[in-house]
Amino acid sequence: MNSLFAPLVTLLFLALPAAAQAPTFPNVAYANLGGRDLLLDVHVPTTGTAPFPTVVWIHGGGWSGGSRAPIPGGAASLLARGIAVASVDYRLTSQAGLFGAFPVTFPAQIEDVKGAIRFLRANAATYGLDPNRFGAWGSSAGGHLAALVGTSGGVASLEGTTGGNLAFSSSVQAACDWFGPIDLLRMNPDVTTPPGSGIDHDAVTSPESHLIGFDQPGQGIGVLRAHEFDPAAPYPTFVALANALNPITWADASDPPFLIAHGTVDTSVPMHQSVRLADALRAAGAPYVYSQAIGFGHGLGGPHDVTVGLFFAQQFFSTQSVATICSADTTSAACPCGNSGDFGHGCMNSLDGSNGALLFAGGATPAQMALQASGLPANVSCIFLQGDLNAPPVLWGDGVRCVNGQLLRLATKVAIGGFALYPDPTQGNPSIQARSAAAGAPIPPGAARFYQVYYRNAAAAFCPPATFNATNGARIVWP
Repeated sequence: MNSLFAPLVTLLFLALPAAAQAPTFPNVAYANLGGRDLLLDVHVPTTGTAPFPTVVWIHGGGWSGGSRAPIPGGAASLLARGIAVASVDYRLTSQAGLFGAFPVTFPAQIEDVKGAIRFLRANAATYGLDPNRFGAWGSSAGGHLAALVGTSGGVASLEGTTGGNLAFSSSVQAACDWFGPIDLLRMNPDVTTPPGSGIDHDAVTSPESHLIGFDQPGQGIGVLRAHEFDPAAPYPTFVALANALNPITWADASDPPFLIAHGTVDTSVPMHQSVRLADALRAAGAPYVYSQAIGFGHGLGGPHDVTVGLFFAQQFFSTQSVATICSADTTSAACPCGNSGDFGHGCMNSLDGSNGALLFAGGATPAQMALQASGLPANVSCIFLQGDLNAPPVLWGDGVRCVNGQLLRLATKVAIGGFALYPDPTQGNPSIQARSAAAGAPIPPGAARFYQVYYRNAAAAFCPPATFNATNGARIVWP
């Protein structure tokens, strides 16, 4: 990737409800392979002003099923924020022979998605899209492809020629992976019990084995892993193919901001696959937020739809300068002020990692800036805190306040289902700026403020001498 981004903290505002919308431009052929069209649908917002930023939705289905329609609720809600949605079909492993001599095993899938992105950029004026603001989002197999789009920008071996338009980029400016496979040879080894797995990923009949075409008698992902370092044919060829399709293979510091979310009781894709992606992005110095969806299986929605919308809104619209100031278990930047929390445990976070994340998103006006805490224990009370200093020495027992600074409790909330928002329009909360002014602490233009959410996880031990859990922190420079 060529674009550079500040480290990500995820600040978010409440998603506006959006009903499913028929495509503005349905059944658009972005390529023809072997006499068969590959199609996409373009959904253009009915609010806002063109050219619109665009999120490319990539459906799941084990790379063998699924369809571009209908778009999910979270994708539909993007339209309410003035973000276009393009939903794409791609070659499936169950479609052998439908595209003539063109194969349906990897890298067909990523070549098609990249071809669709190039097509949309080449025809951006026709559909009212901004070619400089593209994102990718998918779930399950689609999450894998969205992650691969995010990490493999500029990788010639995965570009392909689907649909042509090779003068246009297939890179994106933001990527969201919902519970996608990340390391094919490690799928079965990553399974934990509980929750267990409903799929034998090692089997010759597994979606992963079909994806790389290692699905004949005596083959399968399990056999390939056992021969991972065997120089005898055909193992090196298929090992190289499996590695090429892993998003972590291509992670580097120029990757765009990532949002990763995975259910803790997913029995189709092991949650540790998403941990692998987060670890690789952190090691590469790339910005990301990783949210464990406590109690969710192989599917997300509801508050996670809010999170997705806020993530892309932050990337495309925010007027505020934002940055992560404390890593917790979920983000990639280091903690400030010399606190005693270690990386992987957050700033005074629990020893076993409570995975509380502070997400944020701004909008076209400062009043749209909001905070979302996610990954908290269900129905726990939490405190949204604002401080005005971030330099040592720091007094952690009272929150994000540094010594001689001013600390403001924005609100105390109940984390319904592990999520809490401030401000929450459904509760009539004032904006962050209005709340600060009412408390006698107005935020002048150009001022930086620091944010964190405190809570207690009764099932966790604390990092001494802390007596609380904390999310990552955020630094916002207000316009």
